[in-house]
Amino acid sequence: MELQRVLAEDTRRAMEKVIHLYGEDALVVSNKRAKDQTEIIVAIDLAPETQKTLNEMQAPALQEPRVSLGEMPNFSDVMETEVFKTVPAIAHDPVQNKSLDLDADLDSGLIEEFMHELKETVVKEGLATEGLATEGLASDEFNPANEDRESLKAREIVDMVRQELAAMRNEFKMSQQLEAWSGTQSVTDEMRPLIEAFNETGMPVGLRALVTDVVNQHTDMTAALSDIADMLGAAIKHTNVLENIQGIHLIAGSSGAGKTLMAGRLAKHAALNYGDQDVAIISYNDIRFGAWSQTQLIGSQAGVETFRAGSLEMLESLLQELESRKLIIIDMPGVDVLNHMNALTQLLPNARKHLVLAADASESSVKRHLKSAEMSWDSVMLSRLEPDVYPWAVINTLLNAETPVSLGAAEPSIIDMAPLTGHGLAQQALSHLPISFV
Repeated sequence: MELQRVLAEDTRRAMEKVIHLYGEDALVVSNKRAKDQTEIIVAIDLAPETQKTLNEMQAPALQEPRVSLGEMPNFSDVMETEVFKTVPAIAHDPVQNKSLDLDADLDSGLIEEFMHELKETVVKEGLATEGLATEGLASDEFNPANEDRESLKAREIVDMVRQELAAMRNEFKMSQQLEAWSGTQSVTDEMRPLIEAFNETGMPVGLRALVTDVVNQHTDMTAALSDIADMLGAAIKHTNVLENIQGIHLIAGSSGAGKTLMAGRLAKHAALNYGDQDVAIISYNDIRFGAWSQTQLIGSQAGVETFRAGSLEMLESLLQELESRKLIIIDMPGVDVLNHMNALTQLLPNARKHLVLAADASESSVKRHLKSAEMSWDSVMLSRLEPDVYPWAVINTLLNAETPVSLGAAEPSIIDMAPLTGHGLAQQALSHLPISFV
């Protein structure tokens, strides 16, 4: 297969070029606007003559034979030995290494470079805070006692990459199964700009097929958008957590999703209703650099007291001291979310559990939390719900989930928060579509 790029004034002319140059069997990989033009990437099969010519152009192989793939360390072994340190390093035969040619040495160098970059990424992820920079932290401040936590974070990063790749493969399969899906051939001319906007904003294939059925029933774009918002909104459940919010609430989410700031928003809202002495924020078992300072800063902006608990025993003791408070918000760590949440659920069976997701999160990341059989959430709260962000992955997952949406926030402000419904979430995405009429 080979990828080819086609540029034209609009999608119709681009598709005509694709069919003219590569035939009707060309697979459309992507369709987007680039420099005031429509860019279509297609995958085509190489002709036998072309493949033969390319083979003849290859440089002649070196005389020394390359080491077979079975004799080279595979990716999983390198990850376990070099990153996770869970098994001893693989011993290399110095005699065998002498037989490596230039390409094999290059592969080894690339592996070492990849391992170095991955380690740096792991350290940076561990140092990252939700909204606060960590400038001025020297590398020698890294605490060796946190190696297990960093190893866990590294595993989560690798799992996340694998899930993203699996989601991409599934998306390609669904694209191939949908007949003639470049987006425009199944609707009328009047509605093509709407479908092109869905393509451009990255709407998943399954959701595109669903909304196309609604679009086909209309010739007026305004009426089509209204019906799509009604259809999606009716399928997404919602709840109002701000109404008489009391008790213990657990706020969880991945690192960087904005959960600490969301906890501060809830505390600010409750403090205005109950008074600052009846509300508290507890940072539980979050040992990232700057995490506690961030919690203190947000608590100060919300006007409430903040506390810190490093273990279940400390948390239980702290909750006994704060039992007179009307609202206690527990900010969870951003790694190993499910295990921490299961432990706290056993300790606090009546606590309400909320998942904070970034509106621009990928579908695999959203499903990793919402589709887990080990955990059920009381609500989903969305951060970074800005006009140029299209939460299609969240919408697509919530359509088939029992978890309701509750709150939405756009700007990184302690007071920027509002109740969110399924209809409101759909309208947020549909009202800012880049619809262009040619």
